[in-house]
Amino acid sequence: MYKEIKPDNKAFSSEDFQKDKYKFNIIYKNLKSPELELFSDEENYLICRGKKSLPTWIWTKDNFDRAIIGEIEELIEMYLTDNEKDKFTCKKELYDLLVSRGFKYINKNDYFEMGFLICHQTIKPKECDGVLSKAIEEDKDTIAKYWYNDNIEMNGADPISMEQAAQDAEDFINDEKFHVLRNPEGKIVCMVSYGIVENQARLNHVYTPPEERKKGYAANLIYLLTNKLLSQGLVPVLYTDYNYIPSNRAYINAGYEDTGILINFSCSKSK
Repeated sequence: MYKEIKPDNKAFSSEDFQKDKYKFNIIYKNLKSPELELFSDEENYLICRGKKSLPTWIWTKDNFDRAIIGEIEELIEMYLTDNEKDKFTCKKELYDLLVSRGFKYINKNDYFEMGFLICHQTIKPKECDGVLSKAIEEDKDTIAKYWYNDNIEMNGADPISMEQAAQDAEDFINDEKFHVLRNPEGKIVCMVSYGIVENQARLNHVYTPPEERKKGYAANLIYLLTNKLLSQGLVPVLYTDYNYIPSNRAYINAGYEDTGILINFSCSKSK
């Protein structure tokens, strides 16, 4: 039977969870939240949310005991808010079981396959003319434009306003973890950021403008930054749109390993 647990619970040190700890990197980030909601049966699953505006992550061990699926469904229902949709992330094994059981709150048309990649050793991609550097104040308009377009292009993302993009760009410029790649003319041709949780560095905000794609810029930016992270003893990881082949190829060309998918889906209390 499930119960509310603390971040130091024995479930996190289990062999099954440790095997998946990189893929469920976001759970570690959520554990630091003052609004943490965390439940588990201490063996088969963990369900974790940092705050109500964020997705709920559900970890299940491989081949978990099907007899406890009712507990997981009860917890999902408990996590539902009055929002139009509440987002969840889990393994495909759990998602498929929920669908097959006809879980009444699930939105079957809201389904996204999120890939997970990890790097232990880089592979040098085909060299390009880009140089890794930090962003400066004069880059703000360019970064805001890229960030705005990235949110529009990204499958499943909520578009942001240009005003918000400009505010975010200012934050990126002031963030030591934000990097860009410049061509010989000084133009930013790719950008990336990362966050650190435990010993993991999760890459995000990777974007290349359409006119600069297929030139090897993304692979080289990822390669250079990943080497920097590995030299600091960090494990570089990232989540991707699993079905967007060009992006995934850039990561794999730089040495990242494809470890399969997680499912992003939503449920609605109003259903």
